[in-house]
Amino acid sequence: MHDPHSVAFDIKNPFIRKDSSGYRPNLITIWHNDPCTDGSDDSCGWFIRSRHVEKAILHKVTKAFEFEFQYWFNEAGYPTMSIIATVLNMYRRAAWTIFMEKNNGRPTDKAWREYQRFMRKYTFDIINFAENPTDSLNTHVTMKYGVEKKEERVCNFANIITADIFRKLRPWYKHPRWHIHHWRIQFNFLQNFKRRHWDKCAGCGKRGFKGSAIGNWQGTAIWHPECYDTPKATKPEQI
Repeated sequence: MHDPHSVAFDIKNPFIRKDSSGYRPNLITIWHNDPCTDGSDDSCGWFIRSRHVEKAILHKVTKAFEFEFQYWFNEAGYPTMSIIATVLNMYRRAAWTIFMEKNNGRPTDKAWREYQRFMRKYTFDIINFAENPTDSLNTHVTMKYGVEKKEERVCNFANIITADIFRKLRPWYKHPRWHIHHWRIQFNFLQNFKRRHWDKCAGCGKRGFKGSAIGNWQGTAIWHPECYDTPKATKPEQI
């Protein structure tokens, strides 16, 4: 489990000019503090995963992928088409299933228009997701991660693609950054004032930090850089 805090908004300090690199410090930082109600650090769905999708819809997409798998891959498990064509067909099948489910499970004209609009808008993103060198479906399609059972590959494809489609479909106002009841507001200018004039160094015991400071992971102690290396300084792992 990781830190459940995510930066929702940064409000830059209007009283300080940008430096030569274009950086301007924050006046206020608004954090989204996830309540971790499902045991994870992202119960609100900041980054939508398959567990945030309705189980009925995910099940329908998985069943559709099970049927289409025989046309996308040969008996050895390798794609029968190019990687881009394979991934595009997966997205088309998943998107059509999702839009039908959103229209009471029927292939209505509305579902068809929404499906067409989605594919036109995100075709480039899908192609990039199919083959970009750092974060793509390339290795999953070509089995570079090793041989997996058909059922595992089907579930993996369905989970990844369904979650990605729902991320693209989510309206901006439904993003967890707008969960006001989960906000934690950090007043950077007050924090900086406290750091500069009040906080104590764990090494020398003096108050105030005119420059940078070294802190431990728990946030329970800080040091002047010159005090951290002294033999008598209490190190982070000792606190």
